[in-house]
Amino acid sequence: MPEQDQPDHQDRPSDHPHLPAARNRAVVVSAAPAGTARAARAEADRLLDQGYSVLFVTPAFGKRKPDPSRGGVHVVEARVGTAFDTAPGALGKLGRKAVLTTRNARGRALRDPAATWTAGDVAAEIGPYLDAFAPDVVVAGDKTAEKAVAKLGRTAVAPGAAKPVAKTVDPAPSLLIGSNNNAGMGYAWARAVDTHAGIRARNIQKKSYAFGYGSDIKAEDKDWVDPLWGLGRVADTLDTVTHVLSESGLAFFGRLNGGLLADDLPELRRAGIRAGLLFHGSDIRSPDRHVELYKFSPFRAPATDADRELTETLRRKTAEMAEWVADFDGPVFVSTPDLIDDVPQATWLPVVVDLGQWTEGARPPLEREVPVVVHAPSRPFMKGSDLIEPTLRDLEARGLIEYRRLEHIPQAELVGVVQDADIVLDHFVIGNYGVMTCQAMAAGRVSIANIDARVRGRVPVEIPTIQADPDTLGEVIEGVLADRDAARAVAATGRAFVQEFHDGRKSAQALEPWLRG
Repeated sequence: MPEQDQPDHQDRPSDHPHLPAARNRAVVVSAAPAGTARAARAEADRLLDQGYSVLFVTPAFGKRKPDPSRGGVHVVEARVGTAFDTAPGALGKLGRKAVLTTRNARGRALRDPAATWTAGDVAAEIGPYLDAFAPDVVVAGDKTAEKAVAKLGRTAVAPGAAKPVAKTVDPAPSLLIGSNNNAGMGYAWARAVDTHAGIRARNIQKKSYAFGYGSDIKAEDKDWVDPLWGLGRVADTLDTVTHVLSESGLAFFGRLNGGLLADDLPELRRAGIRAGLLFHGSDIRSPDRHVELYKFSPFRAPATDADRELTETLRRKTAEMAEWVADFDGPVFVSTPDLIDDVPQATWLPVVVDLGQWTEGARPPLEREVPVVVHAPSRPFMKGSDLIEPTLRDLEARGLIEYRRLEHIPQAELVGVVQDADIVLDHFVIGNYGVMTCQAMAAGRVSIANIDARVRGRVPVEIPTIQADPDTLGEVIEGVLADRDAARAVAATGRAFVQEFHDGRKSAQALEPWLRG
C-alpha cells in the first residue's frame, strides 16, 4: 500500500449549505495534444483550485490506455480514430499511417497543434468521456475544441469563465462499500445498513466470483482499468455518496487514480466524502504476529513452496498495509474478532447471513447412523484442511463418518449440501470463526471449529460451535457420536446466535454512528 496521499489543494466550502464545491465537475477540452496544451492544463489546475473535480481531455495519436490522475486532475489522452482502424492487414496499417501523417503535417504547417485534428475528429472521441463524467461545466481550450463541444450539443465556456456553482445533492447519509465483496459480504452489509439503519447503501464488486454473489455495481477486469468506467464512478459518487467504506484499501474509481483508496482519497476528501477502512482477514493479518499468538498458525511451517511463497507475500503486504493504517485518520472495521489482534483500534463489523436463504435443514442432525461431515475450504491452507483430513479419512475408513470436501460450488448448491449435512467443519488453524461457521449454525447443523479463547472472549455470549483443534478433532467427533443428544442441543442454539449477531442488525449498529456522525 503506498503512503497515504494528502489532498493537493485545501478543501473549499461552496455556496451550497451542505456540500463543498468539489461536488462540481468540470471538463477542459483541448484539441492540441496534452504536451502542448499548456494553457488548457493551467485552466484545469485553476478549476481544481476552485473546488471542481476536473477532467482534462485531449486527442492523441497513440493507443488509449488508463492514465492515473495527475496532481488531482484526471487526464485522458483520447486516441482519435481513422477510417482505416478496422481495415485488416497491410492495407489498414498503410491507410492509418497515411491519415496520421497528413494530420500531423497539417498541424505543423499551420504552426498550431490544435489544427492537427478537425472538430469532428475530436468530437467523435471525447463524447463518451463527457457523457461518463457528466460535467457541470465544459471549458474549451481553443477554437477547434469549442466547435467539437458544440457538435456534441453542449455549450463550452472560455478559460477563466467557469465559476463554482451550487448543486442540489441530497445531504442524507449514503454509503458505498467496495470493491471486493469477499464472500458476498459487501453486498450483505449494504443491505443490512439499508434495512436496519434506513440509510441508502450500495456495494461495488471488482471481479467475478464463481459463487455468484449479489452486488449492486459489478466491474469486470476490463472495466476496472477503463477510464470511462472510472469517470462514471466519480460522477455517481460525487452526486450521491457521503461515506465510502474501502475493503482491503481498494479504490472506488478503478485505476483512474491508481487503484487504491489512498489514490482516491484526495478527490473524496475535497468533496467532503468520509472514508473508512474494512478488512476481511489476510489483507491485514500479520503472519508473524499470528505465529506468536496461535498454536496452529498456518504460517509457522508452511509445507509447500506455494504456501511459503504466499506467507512471504502476506508478510510483506500486511506490513505495508499496517504502516498505512497507522496513519489513516478514519474509522477501521474488521469482519472477524481475531483481526483486533492486528488492528486494536478497529470496530468489529459482524459478517451477515441471509436467514431467508440459510434455513434449517429438513433432517435434524445426527439422525443417520453414519453422519455426513462437510468441510468447504475456500483456501485450504488457511483452513487447516491438510491437518484435519488424515483424521477424517481415518474416521471414514472405520465406518464412523461419511466425509465430503466441497470446493468451488455455487452458493445455491452449497446451501442444500450444508442443510443436508450432520456436522460442518470450518476453521482449524486461524483461530477465528467466519461465514461458513455462521451458515452452518443458521442451518441448525453441528458446527465444529478451532475458535481460540481470545476470540471467544471478544464475543459477549457463548459461540455454539464445538471446540476442536487438529490434534483433538478425532476425539471430539467420536465424543459427538457417543453423545448425540448433547451435540444436537448445542446445534439447536446456533440459529438464535446467528439471529442475534449475524442477521445484519449488529452490523448496521456498528456502522450507524459513523454514518450519522
